[in-house]
Amino acid sequence: MPEPGTDPARRRLERDLQAADFDSGVRAGLWRLLSLRWPHLEVAVTAGDGHELGMRIAVDGYPGQAPGGQLWDIERDMPLPIARWPVSGSAAHVFRRDWPNSNSPGPYMACDRAGLAAHTNWATEHPSRAWNPGRTIAFYLREIHRELRDATLPQEQGSTG
Repeated sequence: MPEPGTDPARRRLERDLQAADFDSGVRAGLWRLLSLRWPHLEVAVTAGDGHELGMRIAVDGYPGQAPGGQLWDIERDMPLPIARWPVSGSAAHVFRRDWPNSNSPGPYMACDRAGLAAHTNWATEHPSRAWNPGRTIAFYLREIHRELRDATLPQEQGSTG
């Protein structure tokens, strides 16, 4: 039984974080859950070079509203500096350095709230990749991982990462 007063979006997200679909991505090494500090979910997604990319994802309104991702420095608990954003493959088109928006900046994708807000046509033009209320957080993370498959992550000098 849900705790009285608990946000329905939070209850749904917590349920989806326990689902087999989410767990299969964890077991496959595609991502891992770092924390849920409502209304933000923090995860690490594995890039093609084997390094992890931190993401802080706004999940308020979930699943009616698409998640809103932001590249995140896991160690410093702050936005990831642009110099450490993923490069190569399709990552440079998804994590665009030239796309400022209120999501500071979010992935330029049809499953992210910032991308959908900027391109309302994406939901109909890219239905297989667009967010809709029937999707789960595992769908969102699979889409992010898909774009990072061929990416490399610049490492800080002196990092053994």
